[in-house]
Amino acid sequence: MSVPLYQLPEQQPSVWQPTSVAEAMRMKHKWGDESVLIAGGTWLRTRWENGLSPLPQHLISLGNISSLSGLKVDSLGHIHIGPALCLADLMKNELVRQRCGLLVQACAEIAAPSVRNLASIGGNVMSRTGDLIPVLLVMDAQIICSDGQNEHSLALAEWLESPISSQNEIMTGIVVPTPAQLEEESKVEFYLKVGRREAFTPSVVTVAGRLCLGKDRTLTRIAFAAGGGSAVPARFKDLEAAAMGQPLSKELLKYLHKGVFAEFDAVADDYAGVTYRKQTAANLIVSECYKAWQKGGGADAPRS
Repeated sequence: MSVPLYQLPEQQPSVWQPTSVAEAMRMKHKWGDESVLIAGGTWLRTRWENGLSPLPQHLISLGNISSLSGLKVDSLGHIHIGPALCLADLMKNELVRQRCGLLVQACAEIAAPSVRNLASIGGNVMSRTGDLIPVLLVMDAQIICSDGQNEHSLALAEWLESPISSQNEIMTGIVVPTPAQLEEESKVEFYLKVGRREAFTPSVVTVAGRLCLGKDRTLTRIAFAAGGGSAVPARFKDLEAAAMGQPLSKELLKYLHKGVFAEFDAVADDYAGVTYRKQTAANLIVSECYKAWQKGGGADAPRS
């Protein structure tokens, strides 16, 4: 049985360091709402400092559970990322840089280097509003969870829609599929974040996308996602289904713009209203699609 790593002054939490997922879950079940599982703690700390969440009596650190900070590739070529892996280490990993360049780009736009040295990918996802979520959504990421004994996986989109069950499960992995690219297809990927200043700021709108075009310039794969502020990021599934197999054209771009504006479930706050967020998300996504269309030299595309 673990003992406290150290005891902070009165009214400050005890910090515990379990060495397995099972032990961490036993502690969580024991203390319930009086405890919190923590990796880097950067997001949780801001909530405590701003009075958005109460400081718990027990912090259950995940730093000594090696399986939660690892990275491996399975037989299908899918990348399994430990949720406690910090963003800086994720960005430095050569395999991730080669196969998930969009994820690396998104990590680079989160906070400052000192924060990325602490902040974990799992913490960003656990917030349910993190800037990495749109990228992981367009990559069809899977979330692996454990109750301390058994693991199960589900699509990130499904996990985001499910009730929060922090006392019953712990995230033990994020799986990013990396399917082989077909030779006849050209791929376009993008990640864009709009904030109130250039760096170290919560996003107003964050979008990500992935398009694959066949030789005839029709869409063979399409995935868009948007988030920002307190909105839970989501894919535009109905819009994607309607656009699949269609040629990338001015008419389709107008349709996509209208669809993103209508479907984006934006949330207003003190910094931006719903209409502004919807319009910005639609503009960002369609501008990247326009670049792909223009580069492809469609019949009505401008010529240089």
